Amino acid sequence: MLKWEESALASLCRVRGCDVVRWYFAGLVLSFFGTSAMMLVAGVWVKSLTGSDSLATLALLCMYAPGFLSPWVGRFADSYRKRPLLICTNLAMVPVLALLLVTDELWVIFAVLLVYGTKAVLVSAAEPALLVALLPPDRLARVNGLRMSLQEGMKLVAPLAGAALFAAYGSWPVVAIDALSFLLAAAATSMVRVDEPAPAPRETSGRPHLTALAWPIAGAATALFAGSLHTAASFALVEKGLHHGPEFLGVLLAVQGAGSVLAGLAGKHANITTGLVLVAVAAVMRTTAWLPAVLVAGFVQGVGLAWAVVAVVTLIQQRTPRAVLGQVSATAISVVFGAVPIGLAAGAALVSTLSFEAIYVVIALLTGAMALATNVRGRGPRTSGQHPRVLQVGEDDPVDR
Repeated sequence: MLKWEESALASLCRVRGCDVVRWYFAGLVLSFFGTSAMMLVAGVWVKSLTGSDSLATLALLCMYAPGFLSPWVGRFADSYRKRPLLICTNLAMVPVLALLLVTDELWVIFAVLLVYGTKAVLVSAAEPALLVALLPPDRLARVNGLRMSLQEGMKLVAPLAGAALFAAYGSWPVVAIDALSFLLAAAATSMVRVDEPAPAPRETSGRPHLTALAWPIAGAATALFAGSLHTAASFALVEKGLHHGPEFLGVLLAVQGAGSVLAGLAGKHANITTGLVLVAVAAVMRTTAWLPAVLVAGFVQGVGLAWAVVAVVTLIQQRTPRAVLGQVSATAISVVFGAVPIGLAAGAALVSTLSFEAIYVVIALLTGAMALATNVRGRGPRTSGQHPRVLQVGEDDPVDR
């Protein structure tokens, strides 16, 4: 683990014991590495087998499609203790991925990717509840921020490693490493010791709590939607504005990733409204097509996107009863991250009719308007514990923990 991550973990280790926190993050690192590598290789693999761009895109969409099942998957997660559920989920992925080691039939690949996406929804339901059981409320934002840093850090490393392995040896080493990462993640999670409450009845509904959190969820989803529009417009920005080849996109993505990694370390300051404003500022800066401004904009955008996600996840944990936390978390996260493929599709349509400058103006107006809306509605609070015009989250919060 990187030195800056170890120093950030030091204070957390004093909360519930060093071993608990370290084992939890060890499992995250392993899981993030395998998942990030597989996300890239899946599309490349299908493309190499079929030569079809549309089928390669469909392979990636298979990972997002199970998000539509999130209310039911979340209700399932609420019916079980989260630590054993996460262990079993990770272990179950090992034989599923092993199917890809014995066949490269297209339907098998798509079926495995659908299971992969379902697993991601289940984890998004169970993991936030496990953190609530592990940590006091005032530490959740810090842990969520560190989690974001690890996830974004793996996105900078794992896809490159996966692509290199695929180019040299084919798909099997990437699949094998991914399966091994799930096995080791299950082992790491089994080392976490936590006292979990009894599961909630299956008929408990999280719909009222989702409704109460509608504005923060919409704000975070808007930020990621705008981030996808940014990505779509970046092709034209690099070619027509910066006059570089398409490979320069890797530089922009690396700068954005660095922004998200560093923003995660300051997760306790994350705020949805601030995140939206930063995304809007980044869009305005990119209209200049001036390289220094574009690079700074990438970093600023990375910070804004990370803070929007960290803020909404922490708010959900702080404002939702444990009995329905799985349902609310899985559904909200599916809505937020479901905005990514929608934004890419919208961006693909816009780039054929609008200049990159016009698209960035649209992004700035969209995110600026949503920032104003979340601020006025008082639903974009700081994750350090403040809920404007409602109450102070903590011991006086009437929400059952």
